[in-house]
Amino acid sequence: MRISAKFSYEDLQHFPPDHNRYEIVDGELFVTPAPIPLHQRIVMNLGAHLWNHVRAHHLGEVFVAPLDVVFTSGTVLEPDIIFVSRARLQIIGEKYLAGPPDLVVEVLSKSSSRLDRDIKPKQYARYGVPEFWLIDPEAKTVEIFRLQGEEYELAQRLEFGDTIASPLFPGLNLPVSSLWECF
Repeated sequence: MRISAKFSYEDLQHFPPDHNRYEIVDGELFVTPAPIPLHQRIVMNLGAHLWNHVRAHHLGEVFVAPLDVVFTSGTVLEPDIIFVSRARLQIIGEKYLAGPPDLVVEVLSKSSSRLDRDIKPKQYARYGVPEFWLIDPEAKTVEIFRLQGEEYELAQRLEFGDTIASPLFPGLNLPVSSLWECF
């Protein structure tokens, strides 16, 4: 649902806590419902794998939603997973990230598909996020995009049987299938 008005990060601070996700793009407020269990399973599985790898190799920090990334007062997004390299740790504030992380990951949901596939990637590119991953739970795919100039180019489209690797995470070879595992 999109509400027509100009909003800022300060406005978000006055919203009562509920089960919705609130994001702002150029002053427009986007509200999406809480994710479903499959979405959360994928986020937690990938987040745990990345967190363990990043921690073991002292690469930076990994966060999972909810955490605001404040690009400007009028553009505040909440990616599903965020990686901030050691070189960019200064963007981590007490309440939010102030600037582009090194990686953002979005897991598609029916309620947020247009936002995650079309609107948010344009903003991530606009503000200089070097790498963006888009995970489709139904197709069981991971698309890895890398910033080329001011736009993302598809670097890899990985299927369920493939392995995730990225220059951001030297030595990481993560089976795509592991994102869907139940423990």
